[in-house]
Amino acid sequence: MSNVFLFEFETDRDNVLSKILMQIPSRPNSVIPVEETPMPHLKLRIIDSSTSDLTPARIHIQDANGEFVYPEGCIPYDRDCHFTVDGQCEAEVSPGKISILVEKGKEFLSVSRELTVGDGEELELEFEMERWINMAELGWISGDLHIHRPLDDMPQLVMAEDLNVAPVITAWNQKNDWAEEEIPAEKVVAVDGTHSYGILTQEDERGGGAVMVMNLDEPIDLGKTSRWYPPSLTCCRAAKEKGYVVDQEKPFWWEAPVNVALGGVDTIGIINNHMQRATIMNAEAWGRARNIERYPGFEGFVENVLDLYYHYLNLGLKFPISAGSASGVLRCPVGYNRLYVHMDEGFDYDAWFEGMKAGRAFATNGPMLFFSIDGCDLGATLSASEADGFKGTVKLECLSQTKLDRIEVLENGEVIYEFDPSGSSEFSEEFEVSCNSSCWIGARAFEKNEETVRFAHTNPIYIEIGGPMRPRRESAQFYADWCEELLAESAADEERYGSEKERREVETLYQEAIDFYRGLMNDE
Repeated sequence: MSNVFLFEFETDRDNVLSKILMQIPSRPNSVIPVEETPMPHLKLRIIDSSTSDLTPARIHIQDANGEFVYPEGCIPYDRDCHFTVDGQCEAEVSPGKISILVEKGKEFLSVSRELTVGDGEELELEFEMERWINMAELGWISGDLHIHRPLDDMPQLVMAEDLNVAPVITAWNQKNDWAEEEIPAEKVVAVDGTHSYGILTQEDERGGGAVMVMNLDEPIDLGKTSRWYPPSLTCCRAAKEKGYVVDQEKPFWWEAPVNVALGGVDTIGIINNHMQRATIMNAEAWGRARNIERYPGFEGFVENVLDLYYHYLNLGLKFPISAGSASGVLRCPVGYNRLYVHMDEGFDYDAWFEGMKAGRAFATNGPMLFFSIDGCDLGATLSASEADGFKGTVKLECLSQTKLDRIEVLENGEVIYEFDPSGSSEFSEEFEVSCNSSCWIGARAFEKNEETVRFAHTNPIYIEIGGPMRPRRESAQFYADWCEELLAESAADEERYGSEKERREVETLYQEAIDFYRGLMNDE
């Protein structure tokens, strides 16, 4: 027997309720089946070419719809459109053209593939990761000072990125991961013999910018804080009293020259989290904005950061560099920006920070840059008499897994030699340098890249001829003006502090910094 369906509707023309009977033959409770089209299925294996064993790595998969894929059981990081695996994974993707990028830090060649997959297709893909350089064997140990990732994920992350030293931020302003947990007695976790992470680094990031304190026994208690009180120097001084390493996270933060002038920081981040894998975060956030006409575009952003650092060196300060990625909050993998410290004695987590403070390091997010004068290490001081002046032999080498754009040698921030590698991924040169007055000499190298700025920068080697370098007046003037601007903005902001006592305390420090830089102007 047929089923009868009754439809009622109101016509638009005469507003009369009409009834239409429709008899549709069908079987009782019939369902029209709909077949689901199976998705393409990928099985990925990541192999270390030297051992044929599975190896952890970072993977980016983009499907035909432009969507990035994050398989179950992996560690996803959607800010940078990637996930990490312990060596293998399975993923479903949309049919069509897909792209796969597999990377393992800086010392393994990147592997990429594009392929087209059809409905229900199953593919088994193997990616061989080939090490193109072994920096640890050469005595260089890598570290990333700025990491915001869960501690439980760190064993896989440091191996996937082949990062040797990884201090993890677990106290950040009012967020303290240890507030309701007992802090373990052992603050450094060894993943294997050459890869370790620290469980307690603290970042104080407020109105004056950010500073980071490495490898604490317990978080520094700053009491009740506001955006501008206490100043970041308070955290720096509390850390220094206990012997901790303090990093000025970026040089364009408003209070950075105060912290430098008053001895609050050990290092400064010149390859920092605004320099990202696929772009440049092309603004100084709430820091002191650069002159866009003088420093335009992505390269201008980087050049401004470097010039801010060079001003400190031109004051005669021996001030080492650092590098950090802020993976966990920004678009960088762990270890994308990293510092390589020269360690003749091999891997040692605590000694790595001492080497960083001594300046035996270069920073990079791309090429490997080796630079020496008369065979001495980075951060060293070479001396000569005023009568003889200085002459020395520079050895310069730059290696990359991609094409190099240019390599430069600088004296007091000015390029004195520029080399064109002609699109090669390798460059080396040996030549003589001479100078008649105290100065600093360093090197930097840039890769060719359409999306971002990838480069390396060494710590300086200091040349003292008859005594230390005299401060340059223009650099002292630059930071004196900066601190005066900071003080003026503070004085004009009636809501900045909770009391006049707080205001006096902070503004007194700003004035001390102004006096420091004014004093250097007189010492020229």
